[in-house]
Amino acid sequence: MTANRKSLLTVLAFIGFWSTAAWSGWPPEDMIDPENGEFDISRYLGSARGFLPVPITITEPAVGIGFGAAIAYFHPQKHPYAATGGRMAPPSISVIMGAKTDNGTYAYGVAHQGIWKQDHVRYSGALARMNVNMAFYLDRSDYEFLDNGIDFNIDGTLLFQQAQFRLGESDWWLGVNYLYNNADNTFGLDEILPPELPGPQYGFTQAGLGAYVTYDSRNTIFTPSSGISAKLQYKNYGNTWGGDYDFDDYIGTLLHYTPVGDYSSLGLRFNGETVNGDVPYFSYPFVSLRGIPAMRYQGKTALVAEAEFLWGVTPRWSLVFFGGAGKTTPISRFRGEGQTVAAGGLGFRYRLARVLGLQAGIDIARGPEDTSFYITVGNAWSVSK
Repeated sequence: MTANRKSLLTVLAFIGFWSTAAWSGWPPEDMIDPENGEFDISRYLGSARGFLPVPITITEPAVGIGFGAAIAYFHPQKHPYAATGGRMAPPSISVIMGAKTDNGTYAYGVAHQGIWKQDHVRYSGALARMNVNMAFYLDRSDYEFLDNGIDFNIDGTLLFQQAQFRLGESDWWLGVNYLYNNADNTFGLDEILPPELPGPQYGFTQAGLGAYVTYDSRNTIFTPSSGISAKLQYKNYGNTWGGDYDFDDYIGTLLHYTPVGDYSSLGLRFNGETVNGDVPYFSYPFVSLRGIPAMRYQGKTALVAEAEFLWGVTPRWSLVFFGGAGKTTPISRFRGEGQTVAAGGLGFRYRLARVLGLQAGIDIARGPEDTSFYITVGNAWSVSK
């Protein structure tokens, strides 16, 4: 579990009642939009300094419903704007957090986001202890009795480091990142594990070094209504970087946003990932869509396309309609066939911070097996991995 810029900032939308309101009455003055008198946290977020409590809500079907808390420290900004172009630089934030879900998954750790050189250098780092309970699915006719998946637990420590550098004053960035995961794996089955899987209990180390190029012209990092965000990344895992598995990982992501009128927008998302080499079962790409649990549909290659329309019914309230499809190619070592699946749903948004372009709400999605709900703060999509 890692913390990114969006989640560290936007989750503050949930703490108004817990903190400021409890002391100064509801709603406090800095949570009122001076233009129309409606509830808005633009000024509250913009003036954030010091330590702030941050609640965490988890609604991922693969791990269940969960809650947690974090303490975020907002470092004072010496240069809130980039040197040229008038860009507003995100703040530097340090976080300590912990969370747990109803299936026994839990995580705790620390993270930091550093913004340097007037937003020409960005650093992200995290160190976390994680105990994750999920399921791995085999697309094979000779293991139909495992249609509900093979339960597994990964218990270990994860380290993530990333730095990216702006090219001049453009919207292009070059970056590098490093992932190190030392953990123990335990399957929920013993005697009937497929021979392609490792033993019921074993320890492993996964480590990889990645390089990427990204372009980001979105009008906001929170709930964009215009612009493009794209990323191409190559990551090598192996003994060279301290890991047990030797494989390559290639990822490409494109997000495109088009405004429709004053308060509506259409978003399009395309994502592709493929791996090659000695890949552990939990690192194969999977279809990532609202309504489909993480790791439910895996393949050597996974492709996803999704559309989302935000219909601004009023300047503050929007309805959202979304849907997409994903396709996987076979994993030869598991004799799978690859699958094509689709999911979609609807939800609503409230514009929490007009100046920042931040919206939050709830999505209800239907996939091939079940219906799920998601608490969405900011953008439902991400180019990070």
